[in-house]
Amino acid sequence: MRRHSTHGEGAAQALARLGELAAEWPQLSRLLDEVLALEPAAGETWLRELPEEHAPLRATLARLLETRLQVEAGRFLATLPKLDGASPVLAGVADLAVPRAGDAVGPYRLVRELGEGGMGSVWLAERVDGLLKRPVALKLPRLTWVRGLAERLARERDILATLEHPNIARLYDAGLDEFGRPWLALEYVRGRPIDAHARDRALSVQQRLALLLQVCEAVTYAHGRRVIHRDIKPANILVTDDGQVRLLDFGIAKLMQQDDGAAAETALTEATGHALTLAYASPEQVRGEVLTAASDLYSLGVVAYELLTGAGPYAVPSGRRAELQSAIERGELRPASEAATDARARRALRGELGAVLAMALARRPDQRYADVETLARELGRVLQGRPVLAPPVPAEDPALRPARRARAAPAARAASV
Repeated sequence: MRRHSTHGEGAAQALARLGELAAEWPQLSRLLDEVLALEPAAGETWLRELPEEHAPLRATLARLLETRLQVEAGRFLATLPKLDGASPVLAGVADLAVPRAGDAVGPYRLVRELGEGGMGSVWLAERVDGLLKRPVALKLPRLTWVRGLAERLARERDILATLEHPNIARLYDAGLDEFGRPWLALEYVRGRPIDAHARDRALSVQQRLALLLQVCEAVTYAHGRRVIHRDIKPANILVTDDGQVRLLDFGIAKLMQQDDGAAAETALTEATGHALTLAYASPEQVRGEVLTAASDLYSLGVVAYELLTGAGPYAVPSGRRAELQSAIERGELRPASEAATDARARRALRGELGAVLAMALARRPDQRYADVETLARELGRVLQGRPVLAPPVPAEDPALRPARRARAAPAARAASV
């Protein structure tokens, strides 16, 4: 009896720790993304330099880094503690730590890994029950989540499965496997990230704008169904060999449920924390404010800026996260024509196109375009050689007339033609 009690207490303590991790996850995941991008040897230095505000998470991050080193050295499975008598949610933790080809996850079998990041991994998978023959991209978040998540994921699935658009990768299904591991089954897209596709094919500015217009169509469609993506970045925009765009990862999206278009928390984002890839996050997203469709517009503006210039919109010499965050919130936007790394791009970005990017990246949401559809119209005007409604970029021409800028900005925000 005594031994049984000890095992029960150990399982309870482990479950309690999982609950604590779920509460800490929004902040922990952002830091984990940052340190996992470093070489393993740089992890200890990064931990020592961690700001004091993150000190309570230092021990947890150190354990996660040690786990990574053990995995890379092949020692992980041999050192995991035995959890005899643990709850079914915790049983088999060793098997969950490192997904492998052939593993069963819910009704799917893993075929091969497609990619990995700080938040988890994505696998090519197939149904084991034979109900569907098509392959899927199975997304496996790193942490086991909280009780009741299966029902919450089902609600998210029902919301996001309504996004039927040729430029949006479909979310087919979501659930938990027998160990409590969450999964998302997404349409498998054979393509490359939009920036890699454009670079490898040496696409012209006009061809890049044509790809961006496809992205705008997808985002406009989602916003029309009151869904904000919240993590628009090149890695989530694939381009197929025939030049068709697919926007991915609406699994972390939010449904706009309020009359003012602000995004209320939905179950999946409550469980995983705020989705945020800092380099593409809007100022209001960095500050943790309630988001609207204007945040997606800003992120799309960053993607467009990088795709057309080959550089980011802010000069951050050190590359440190704190400096980038400060630049997003308070820094000076570089005129696109100055940031461009290619002479032809610099010429193309002077004037109209640079002005469009600057307005999409305005720090305040009410200074950006009214919506992504209006941004798309502006990009279309550039392709057609027509004047745009965005105010000129002052840094490019100090002699610009203030009266013209004052008239142009509200016209661009309100434009619907």
